[in-house]
Amino acid sequence: MPSCRLSVALCTYNGSAYLPEQLESLSRQTRKPDELVVFDDASSDQSADLVRRFAESAPFPVLLHINSKNVGPSENFRLAIEACSGDVIALCDQDDIWMPKKLEAIDAEFKQSPNLGLVFSDAEICDQNIGALGYNLWKSVGFTPALQQRLANGRAFEVILRQNIVTGATMAFSARFKSLVLPVGPHWVHDGWIALLISAVAPVRIIPEPLIRYRQHPSQCVGALWRTLYQQYQVAKKMDREVFAQHAQMYQAAHQRLLDLNGQFPCTSDVLAMLDAKVRHYEIRSAIRLGQRGRLLSSVTEMLTFRYRRYSMGWKSFAQDLFL
Repeated sequence: MPSCRLSVALCTYNGSAYLPEQLESLSRQTRKPDELVVFDDASSDQSADLVRRFAESAPFPVLLHINSKNVGPSENFRLAIEACSGDVIALCDQDDIWMPKKLEAIDAEFKQSPNLGLVFSDAEICDQNIGALGYNLWKSVGFTPALQQRLANGRAFEVILRQNIVTGATMAFSARFKSLVLPVGPHWVHDGWIALLISAVAPVRIIPEPLIRYRQHPSQCVGALWRTLYQQYQVAKKMDREVFAQHAQMYQAAHQRLLDLNGQFPCTSDVLAMLDAKVRHYEIRSAIRLGQRGRLLSSVTEMLTFRYRRYSMGWKSFAQDLFL
């Protein structure tokens, strides 16, 4: 891809406290976007006005759309992605700060690999005042060097199927996959859905350096604060049979989307088989909690067949099913 149009899809909702810093960081990009597409989700604060004022002097075109009613983050991102006209779409949250060379680094990856489907980077975790918390995003989500190497070796789908390690604010993807990833599947957060489906049909690359300052604050939808083992235990306790049943349905929806669009976006039979196994694994984990399956026998079976390692969090998930 010798040259490409690069769109930034920014979704806002009552984000006036942090939005000016994000907009300023976009204007400081060494590789300017070819357009900034902003969808405001019926904010009651000054978010839309801030975007309008920014657009007056922005060094690139700014398209602003204001929803007539609140539709939620994933649907708002769907609308923004659909409105983008670029060849590559970079997703943007309202409350982060982008490093100046973020778009330059993304552009270089797509120019180097014309068949690339998706790229994502690490991020520096910060408090609400952008004070560094001393660790990066990949560490907080368990994206270890071993998993990074596995992804680099062409096994991105396996890595992402086990656990979503792609945060939307660090992601950019080829616009040719719009019809594959839209609309977003039921109950999915948009970034997990996009990363899973694109990794099933196209190459994925990583940029190891942090390209955003990922702000953590009380009002954000999804965060990446470091959890202690006890905090992880508290989260695991809340995962009842309905949670696992819903996750099985989510991955079944991904399986169906790939089947429906296999003519346009071919994927291997191995990919479909792994998705099917993931669905079955979560159905079994749900049934354990319902008492339909013997807890010990089912848990041990899933461990011995390596499904905990391939489709969950290994021994932690085994212990969760066995004891919680």
